[in-house]
Amino acid sequence: MTVLDLDAADLKWLEHNIAGSDLPAKLVMLHADAERGTRSVLVRFPDGWRRDAVGNQPAGEEMVLLSGELSMSGLAVGPGDLLVVEPRATRAATFVADGTSALVWFSGPGGGWAEGSADDAGTATVTPLAVGEQRGAHAGLVGSITVHDDLPEQSFAVDVDVLWPADRHWAFVPAGTPVPARPGRAVVHHWS
Repeated sequence: MTVLDLDAADLKWLEHNIAGSDLPAKLVMLHADAERGTRSVLVRFPDGWRRDAVGNQPAGEEMVLLSGELSMSGLAVGPGDLLVVEPRATRAATFVADGTSALVWFSGPGGGWAEGSADDAGTATVTPLAVGEQRGAHAGLVGSITVHDDLPEQSFAVDVDVLWPADRHWAFVPAGTPVPARPGRAVVHHWS
């Protein structure tokens, strides 16, 4: 288990054309689990990035902004917020401020963008990151999310991702492996 500096110079960035946008974003695949159908991805949006298309996709998405601001379907998300987008939620009028980057957790298959709204559209919500349970068990989203201040060294019964947003560090920690104690707020995605 390694704690990764999300600003490190040696990250392996790839360009990715997000459906409905003309400007490619830059991505770092931090962790993927084919069995669970989950991915943890660092995203850096180019200045001026926007998606005017209205559509939906089959994967659920949970996002913590590290810098900048993102607007989607009338919601505004900034650092200190959690954006939860259920599978097939309608995505419209999406754009970012200059310098926007985020850690994104995906549940479900990649791709699959469909124009317009789905008959079984999910919802999208923004909540401030607050200490305690942030998101409990939810159909269409794998696991749960908790927020901790000054996470002590401890292990979890399931695999977890840990994000320390203030100093932009991240780790994938297998079940039973101690998470290193680090000061500051920690966002823990439990992959159960």
